[in-house]
Amino acid sequence: MEPTSQIELLGLVAYGSLAAFERTAQASAAATSIDDKLVLARIAAQRFTHLGRLETELARRGSTLKAAMEAFVAPIDSFNQHTEPRTWGEVLVKLCIIGGLVQDFADEISGHLDAGLREILTGSIDDGELASEPGQMLARALQEDPEQQGRLALFGRRMLGEALSQAQRVAAARADLTGLLTGLGQDGGDDLAAISHLMSRLAAAHATRMESLGLA
Repeated sequence: MEPTSQIELLGLVAYGSLAAFERTAQASAAATSIDDKLVLARIAAQRFTHLGRLETELARRGSTLKAAMEAFVAPIDSFNQHTEPRTWGEVLVKLCIIGGLVQDFADEISGHLDAGLREILTGSIDDGELASEPGQMLARALQEDPEQQGRLALFGRRMLGEALSQAQRVAAARADLTGLLTGLGQDGGDDLAAISHLMSRLAAAHATRMESLGLA
């Protein structure tokens, strides 16, 4: 029988991938240039492909997408509802920030995973050569309208706060998953303290990314 924590991690990544697909497809629909529409549509297609791979892996482990994702629908949907973009600039900021946070999260926890699970995780979040495109779109948007910089910086900070809030709720409710993510397992270590340190590192990486995006 597969460890609950591994199924939960795959479910978390799977629902995150579904949400990312929806978000990127919506961004493609909102884009005003054909070039941007095509790039974002290709990213969305890749993310849907990732979801298919996760479905196959979950089936191999005796679970299903629906069963594995259900626990993470509420926190991820709540995050998206509280960070709904209102402008094209905010759409791009959200794409950049979420993509960065997911990559930082994967980098932080990969050392606690076995080789097979690590490969599945990294493969499920990889946008390949298209990964830098939303950042380039944001740079162009800021160049065209520099006055939105302050508002977008505030939006980016609000996104981080909401993301960390939802992550803390998941960590408190999912002890097995938290043990896997921190590497402490079930040895009685202080998982929540370890998660707090993880959140601090993610926040520091976010600040660096905001600066690189011109939103410090």
